[in-house]
Amino acid sequence: MQKTMLRFKIKLAFRNLLKNKLYSSLIIGGFAIGFTASILIALYYSAEHNVDKHFARHEKIYRLYDAKKNESGLDYKINAVIAEHYPDVETTCPLAFSYFPITLKDPETRNYTRVEYIISTNNNFFNVFSIPVLSSLEEKPFSQLNSAVITESVAKKLFGDENPLGKTIKEEFFTATVTAVMQDLPENSSFKAELLLNSENEDFQMAQACNNGVCIFPTEHFLLLKNDIDPDDFSDKMNASIGQFNTTTDSLALQSLSDIYLSPTKLGWTDEHTKGNSKMLFIFMAIAILIILLSSINYLNYTVSMQYAKMKEIGINKTNGAGKPHLLVDSLIEVTLGILIALTISIALVSLLLPTTETLFGREIQLSDVNLQHLLPVFLGTIACIILLNSLAPIYILSQFNIVDFLQGGRKRNGKQIGKQLMLTFQLTVSIALIAVVMLIFKQLQYVKHFDLGFNEEHLVRIELPWLFENQTALRNEISDLSFVSSSALSNGYPGNINMSMGSGVEDDEFMVNCIYVTENFLKTMGVQLLDGRNFLAGDKGKSCLMNEAAVKRYGWENIDGKKFKNGREGGYDVVGTVNNFNVESLHSSLSPVALIYESDREYNTLSLRLNPGNIGQQINELRKVWETMLPDDPMEFTFYDDQFQAMYIKEDKLSKSISFFSFIAIVLTCMGILGQIFLISLNRTKEIGVRKVNGATVSEILFLLNKDFVLWVIAAVVIATPIAWYAMHKWLENFAYKTTLSWWIFALAGILALGIALLTVSWQSWRAATRNPVEALRYE
Repeated sequence: MQKTMLRFKIKLAFRNLLKNKLYSSLIIGGFAIGFTASILIALYYSAEHNVDKHFARHEKIYRLYDAKKNESGLDYKINAVIAEHYPDVETTCPLAFSYFPITLKDPETRNYTRVEYIISTNNNFFNVFSIPVLSSLEEKPFSQLNSAVITESVAKKLFGDENPLGKTIKEEFFTATVTAVMQDLPENSSFKAELLLNSENEDFQMAQACNNGVCIFPTEHFLLLKNDIDPDDFSDKMNASIGQFNTTTDSLALQSLSDIYLSPTKLGWTDEHTKGNSKMLFIFMAIAILIILLSSINYLNYTVSMQYAKMKEIGINKTNGAGKPHLLVDSLIEVTLGILIALTISIALVSLLLPTTETLFGREIQLSDVNLQHLLPVFLGTIACIILLNSLAPIYILSQFNIVDFLQGGRKRNGKQIGKQLMLTFQLTVSIALIAVVMLIFKQLQYVKHFDLGFNEEHLVRIELPWLFENQTALRNEISDLSFVSSSALSNGYPGNINMSMGSGVEDDEFMVNCIYVTENFLKTMGVQLLDGRNFLAGDKGKSCLMNEAAVKRYGWENIDGKKFKNGREGGYDVVGTVNNFNVESLHSSLSPVALIYESDREYNTLSLRLNPGNIGQQINELRKVWETMLPDDPMEFTFYDDQFQAMYIKEDKLSKSISFFSFIAIVLTCMGILGQIFLISLNRTKEIGVRKVNGATVSEILFLLNKDFVLWVIAAVVIATPIAWYAMHKWLENFAYKTTLSWWIFALAGILALGIALLTVSWQSWRAATRNPVEALRYE
C-alpha cells in the first residue's frame, strides 16, 4: 500500500513538473547550472589540496628550513649530519634545483632535447618520494659519480626506441652517463624533475653562495621521519644539538610536504615551479557557496510561486484531512525529483567540461587527483540540506494561510514579504560584488601589462647563448651587421632573470644587490635612461658600474661622486652613473637595487637585440642563418621581452577568466531569481493591475508600478556590495607591489550594470502583465 502510494506521489510530482514546463525548466536548469559550476570548483579545490599526497608516505615527509631567515636553501653538508646523528630520521635526501633550462644532447647521434627541470640529489630520493625506477644499470640508480637519471619521456625524446642505459648525455657544463630511467613525476606534484644528477659529484652542484669568505652549496633538504616521531619534538631536539656540527643555522624548522604547495611562506623552488594560492581557493569556494545559495533561492522562489498557483488544491487537501506531514512528503518528493534531475544533468555537463579545465583553472583536473572519500560526504550532505531547505520552507510559508484563504484562492497581502525582498537583495548584492571584482581584476591586469617597465620592451628580443661558446663577440658582430638590427648588447642576466646577486658591502647595513654583467651598448639596446653621471667608457672595463635609482636610495647616497660598489672584485667597482629604475621581476615584487657591471672577456648567457619594425618571421629566419653558421650543433632559443613579461601574469589571466565565467553563472542565476520574483508579483497583483487598467492606467504606469521596487533593491544591494568587493580586492591587490586604484566609478558602474540587467529581466514579464486584457485578469480573480 505504501509503495503504491509512493509511486502515485512520484507520478504526481512528474505530472506537476510537466504541467508547468516553463517553471520546471527554469528551476531545474538553474540548479543544473549551479551544480555544474559548484562541482567543478569543488573538484579543483580538492585537487589543489591533494597535491603531493600521491607520494606513499607523504604525511611523514618534511622539508627543512631556517625559521629565522625564512629560507630553505641550507648548506649541503647538513644532509649528511642529519643522516648520521639523528636516528629519528628514517632517511633524508638533498634536492638542489636548477632554475635555467638546458639543451641536453646525445653526442653520438647529435640529437637534442630541451630540459627545464633539473635536480641534484642522491639515491635516497627514490626512497623518500617512492618514485618507481623503470630500468637501471645496477641496484642503485646513481651507481657512478657522474650518474644521471632521466625520466621516461626525456629518454623517448632523446633516444627514441633505443635503450638509454649506459648512454652519454652532454651539456655545456657536464657530461654524464645515464644509469637509470625513472617514471615521470605525476602532474599533481609541487615540484617537477626531468633530469636527476648525482649530488655527490661537486660538479653537479647547482649553486654556490659565499659570505665573508664562507661558501656553501644552498640545497633543499627533505626528511622522512619514522612513524612514531613528532615533528615539533624532533625540531627542538635538532636545534639543541645542531650547533656542534658547525652548521650555519641554529633555528631549523620542519614544513610538511603536503603543506608546501599552498603555504604562503615563500621558500626556495616552490616559487619558481608550480605553487598554489590558498587565497584564490578561498575565493573560488566562496563563489561556489554563493552559486548554490543563489540556486536554492531561485528554487525556493519558483516553488513558492507554483504553490501559490495551487492554493485551492492544497486547501482541498487540508479540508480532507491532509496535515503538515502529508504536505511535507508531497513537497519533499517533488523537490527531490527536480533536484535529482538537475543533478543528473550537471554530472553529464561536468564530464563534458572536465577536459577543458586547463583553460578554466590553469590545470586539467583528473579524477585521480581528487580525494573523493572526503568530497563525496560533503557533497551528499549539501544535497540533503538543499532538499530539506527547499521542501520545508514552502510548507512553512504556505502554512501561514488558513483554510478559508486557500479555498477562496486568496493571497496574503498584509506585510511586504520581507523574506523575498531580503533574498532578492542578497542575489543582487552577490552579482554587483562579482561584477565589481571582475572589472577590478581586469583593470589591474591592464595596469601591469601596460606599466612602464623602465626599459623599452617593444621590438626587443633576447637570444640565449651557450656559456662556453668562445666566439660570443664575433656572433654579436655578425648579427649586428644585419640591416634590421639597430643595436645589440651582451649580458650575464637580463630583466626578468637575474642569476647573480652580491652583498652591498656595508658592514652595518648588509643588503643584496642584483648584478648584471653588461657590454657597452646595454643602455641603448634596452632603452634604459641615464639619469646622472656618464655611460661606460672603454677604460671602464672591469672596474666600473652603473646603479639604478633604487640602489642609490638604498645606500642613502645624495650623489654618486666618488662612490664605490664594494663587492665583486678587490677594491670594488666605481659607480660612474645612475640609471632609471627598471623591472627585473614581475610587478608582484617591488623594485630592487641593481648594479650594471661593465666587464670584458667573460662568459655571457644573453644577446639582446633591438630590431627595426618589419617582418618578424623573416628577421628571425635571417638571425637563424647567422646562428647556424657559427653554432651548427646548437638550437637557437629566443624570446621577445614583451612576451616574457606578459607570461609573468598567466596565473592572473586565467584567474580573471575563471572568475568571469563563474560570475556570469551567478549573474544568470540572479536574473532567474528576478524573473521568479516578477512572476510572483504579477500573479499576486493580477486583480490590482486589472482594476488600474480599467480606471485608465497606461502601460508605462503599470511598468513603473511593477519595476520601481527592483530599483530600490538594486540601490540597497550596491550599498551592501561595495564595501565587500572593496575589501576583497584590497586583499587581492596585496599580492602586487604595484597596483591600480580602487576607483569609485567601478562600483557605480557595477550597480548600473546590475540595474540594467534587472530591468531587462523584469521588463518582459512586466510588459506581459501590463498589456494583458483587464477583463481576463478580473475574471481570473
